[in-house]
Amino acid sequence: SIHIEVARDLSKPYEERKQIEQANKENQNRREKERKAFLDELHLNVDSVICNGKNLEKYRLYKEQDCKSLYSGNQLDIQRLFEPGYVEVDHILPYSRSFDDSISNKVLVLTKENRDKGNRTPYEYLSVAGGEKWDNFVAKVSSNKLLSKSKKSKLLIKNFNERAKAFKERNLNDTRYICKFMKNYIDNFLLFQNNSKERCVVVTGQLTAILRKRWGLNK
Repeated sequence: SIHIEVARDLSKPYEERKQIEQANKENQNRREKERKAFLDELHLNVDSVICNGKNLEKYRLYKEQDCKSLYSGNQLDIQRLFEPGYVEVDHILPYSRSFDDSISNKVLVLTKENRDKGNRTPYEYLSVAGGEKWDNFVAKVSSNKLLSKSKKSKLLIKNFNERAKAFKERNLNDTRYICKFMKNYIDNFLLFQNNSKERCVVVTGQLTAILRKRWGLNK
């Protein structure tokens, strides 16, 4: 038998599953349009070495930020966009502190700005220079209609600990889905010697937590 520890019950209503499926289709269509615009604007063919995922991400962020470096507001030259050392993709909430590698946690900035920001949040980086610089940044981000609500929230957050907590909760939710998928996959495709219906046993994560505590294994 195989035992899998899951976090909690994983059921999702049919309507919510349909909404997720629809959102995935819309995202796929949007990415295809962005890819076509990328090739057309830079006069590239699909086989060009420039046409790769990393550069497509830079182009998407470039357009989303109204062709400007987000921290300083300086105009970015599209002809230099893929020039080594010109611009870099920065994690708004430092990856080493948030483990968030999603597109909603990324911006395109001049390389020097990224180096100056270092392992800090935008608030920690910009507020050091005084209130005026941070206030101007807030106004600039708030007025940008192309930025998602999620990205604006990360750019303007002051209390990073609250955001870190929310990110961990979201990843815990992803873990629940992964556990459910693995259980169903094993039940449907792995061959067992007996025909028992309970071939893959699900164990609640709470039980493991209790055992860890009893055995003194908590960090």
